Amino acid sequence: MGAAMAKQSAQLQMPEDQELPEEEAGRDAEIVEIADGADWNVVERAFLTRRSIRKFKKKQVPEHLVHRMLEVGRFAPSQGNCQPYKFVVIREPELLAGMEEYCVSECRRLSGAIDYTAYPEGSLKRIATKSAARLFNSLDPNMMHPIPLTATRAIAAGRFMVFHRAPTVIVILMDNHGIGVPAIDIGIVGTNIIMAAHSYGLGTCWIGFSKLLNRSPQWRERLGVTERFEVSEAICLGYPVGKPAESEIERATHEIAWFENGEKKILG
Repeated sequence: MGAAMAKQSAQLQMPEDQELPEEEAGRDAEIVEIADGADWNVVERAFLTRRSIRKFKKKQVPEHLVHRMLEVGRFAPSQGNCQPYKFVVIREPELLAGMEEYCVSECRRLSGAIDYTAYPEGSLKRIATKSAARLFNSLDPNMMHPIPLTATRAIAAGRFMVFHRAPTVIVILMDNHGIGVPAIDIGIVGTNIIMAAHSYGLGTCWIGFSKLLNRSPQWRERLGVTERFEVSEAICLGYPVGKPAESEIERATHEIAWFENGEKKILG
């Protein structure tokens, strides 16, 4: 056993950084100069024109394209190259319908438990529900943000779908025993997948509500979610309705602290 562990440790040793003189390193590495104010290049433009899609055509995505984007995902960088994820591809309509039904029922249960605004001011039901909402907020503050909370109410009321009738859904399972912060690696691998899909003319949408499937032992078993894994995110995939890339989405400009030459500048 000791010999096996020593062999495994040797295999996991990080390679030493080999710092070469700049003139020697530069023989193989070309420096590409980008002028200030230059047009966006093809990679930049792909990121700027990708949109989250919530309306899909019924046409199924060719299987070989799904394999292709998953291969692009497999080459995403991860901490220690441990790749703390698995993919579950779902294209079976009945299975997708069952996932939708379960997530909707969970949103209804959740909304009824924490949406105190649905009850009259001063009523015991409103007071009890408001207390439950405060407790839930302390346990899961991200879910209590106004955006997911509003989406939860809309799903519960039947005004918003979870998986948006996409013909293909890629569920990403996260290995909770992965090194570092596995959730960051999930974000990176997912970005590779959605950008590959975008390059094929496909539309995608991240589905955080897919995490609700973790609450069901039956769904964990059906999706092959073993003990150390959990459903982290899902990606809806299909051919978009309309031309979403032609619409512009506003993005907030965040303050940037810039340290250089002994000075700190605030950019924004």
